[in-house]
Amino acid sequence: MYCLENDAVALAFDEQTGAIVEFTNRKTGRALVSQLALGLTLLLPMEGCRNNRAESGCQKLASFAPLPDGGAVLRYDSVFTRHGGEQPVAVEITVRLTPAGARFETQVENRSGLTVEEVQYPAFGGIAPGGARQPLVSRTMHFQGGFSSLELGDGFANPGYWGTDWPTACRSYPSPEVSAPFLLLEDGRQGLYLGVHGDEPSFAGFLHEYRPGYADNKHRRLLRDGETGRPAGFCISVSQLPFAAPGETVRLAPVVAEFYQGDWHSGLERYRAWRDTWYSPVPRPSWLDQADCWMTLHINSPEGCCRYRYTELPQLMRRAGRQGVKVLQLIGWARGGQDGDEPYQDTDPRLGTRQELKDSIAQIEAMGIHVLLMCKFKWADQSTPEYARELYPQTMKDIYGDPVYFGGYSYQTTLQRVSGGSRRVGAGLCHLSEGMRRIARREMEKLLDLRPSGILYDELANPLLLCFDPAHGHRPGACIHPGTVQLAKEFYAMGREKIGPDFFMAGEGPSDVLSQYYRGDYIRSGDGNMGEARHTPAWKYLEPDWHIATCLVGFDDREMVNQCMTYGYAMNYEPYNFKGTPDDVPETARAVTAAQALRMKLKEYIWDGEFRHTVGVRVEAADDRVEHIYSLFVSRRSGRRTVVVANQSAGMALEARVCLEGAETFDLYRPDAPEAAPSGDRITVPARSFGVRGARGTRRLWARGHNIPFR
Repeated sequence: MYCLENDAVALAFDEQTGAIVEFTNRKTGRALVSQLALGLTLLLPMEGCRNNRAESGCQKLASFAPLPDGGAVLRYDSVFTRHGGEQPVAVEITVRLTPAGARFETQVENRSGLTVEEVQYPAFGGIAPGGARQPLVSRTMHFQGGFSSLELGDGFANPGYWGTDWPTACRSYPSPEVSAPFLLLEDGRQGLYLGVHGDEPSFAGFLHEYRPGYADNKHRRLLRDGETGRPAGFCISVSQLPFAAPGETVRLAPVVAEFYQGDWHSGLERYRAWRDTWYSPVPRPSWLDQADCWMTLHINSPEGCCRYRYTELPQLMRRAGRQGVKVLQLIGWARGGQDGDEPYQDTDPRLGTRQELKDSIAQIEAMGIHVLLMCKFKWADQSTPEYARELYPQTMKDIYGDPVYFGGYSYQTTLQRVSGGSRRVGAGLCHLSEGMRRIARREMEKLLDLRPSGILYDELANPLLLCFDPAHGHRPGACIHPGTVQLAKEFYAMGREKIGPDFFMAGEGPSDVLSQYYRGDYIRSGDGNMGEARHTPAWKYLEPDWHIATCLVGFDDREMVNQCMTYGYAMNYEPYNFKGTPDDVPETARAVTAAQALRMKLKEYIWDGEFRHTVGVRVEAADDRVEHIYSLFVSRRSGRRTVVVANQSAGMALEARVCLEGAETFDLYRPDAPEAAPSGDRITVPARSFGVRGARGTRRLWARGHNIPFR
């Protein structure tokens, strides 16, 4: 074995194949890999055999050269493929140890006549499944602000069951399931951060395989290591798609693998440390500091429901403003209705004239309500008359030269719900194409001429990733995400010039890179979304200053109001799935009004304060049957700490102990109580309500109208 080690980690490679045979956290003794070792795997498609693999166990390491800093360079002079034999593809891997793990940099020099389509490296094989008491979980941060989680144990599903050799799941960046290019592999007490640290956004796949498969398929019981004399375990690898052409040398984005102790909060700190080296967000508009309550309103669909005319909007929003609404997200305002005639941003004559919409927006803005016009530029509706002439050349093409299909959405009619019916369908648009971005800028000019406070780009989390059309001026197989980032820069510059410095861009599920420009996120954070049994405020913890609005759809949605208060989210009215108004949900509106009043009273703490989630606080319930959530906020002015505790159970009061270090004296605030009550470390929160345990004196200072540090 070739070995590298420092005080934190031990990393070893097989002398023959270069496979990683050991990766151990020396501080905890946690060994990540076992005898099912993996190394370098490549894909070099051939005519009639696209799945021509250079598999890990078949490669021959040419050299292992130690570096003065304790790292090493692994070199392969050629690779051996299953169907094409030996190919003159040289691969050089530079490995450097870090204080908590290792960094892997891979270069591919393709001297063959084939394209190197895929590289899987690093790969960690033979990871033991977690148990029922200590489950091993792989987490990626998804577009709704939480985690997509895969439990790596019995029950691990195989979504592509007949298309793979063993149970397999892949999470790809950038996509709805992976908003930032990393995964966390953890058991709640310690974990591994695996991140792709490229200079610009590019495709990264996180491949999870269980080899060799199930012992008992009915119950998805995994075969254990040595159970039938075969090595068994999970294999986690990073897949990148360089599409290195014959004669081309390509450097892949570096991959960092680092151990951490603690839960996912500690894992996110690894990502944050890298992100801080390049992250440069645009300024937040000043009006956003007061925008803690939204309303989303759909006024037309692709089936032509024509729910409201433009001239009716001011009266609707006058009433909504009295119920605390500070932001209107307007959906379906453009021709074709929501998800119709994309990407065009003309007004719809069925709803009124362009001037009528412009005048209505001006009236609503004069009320102190900021208007965001929903738009999207990710796909082209093929039913539009301009599709063949203008849009088709800008659509993404797959490897066969066909447009990358997009299935559209269904609305109220049965025929829209049936594939092959009246649903609007089309193809993805290639953002790397200057021609496409030129169209998008032209359409954005139409939107900005209406003078809203900003935009909300719907479905920024785009699963359409790669384009093979050379006419767009990019390499075949390029990830289009850098073009989406360029479009964000262009939109932001246009908005600042047309609207002014308080122009605001929000989006549904921006990636980490896009969130520098789209400074707000529009999410649905109800439990069960994206596979989360309970929503996790991962993105809010990562970036406390990011403005996140989540949806209140229910007629008595107190639990979602509680969640907004606990996690620092803006409350967003969406009755009838954003087709109604606050008047339709009076119980929810009463809860919003009470919560909003308390939030503004304690604004320095639970709205302007830094969100720390559960880091630095622990809430112990007297009865585990009471569902509850809690978070810590820290004042940026005084450093005072405030804890929000929500009781999400319907029939039981929450009796709990709040554990904070230090001897500060606290008061307890509740939305149903006019006065704060002195509070020790034990609190009572009624069913379906929340309490705010804040430093004593907070209420008095805010009642006097002073926003000053405590003495």
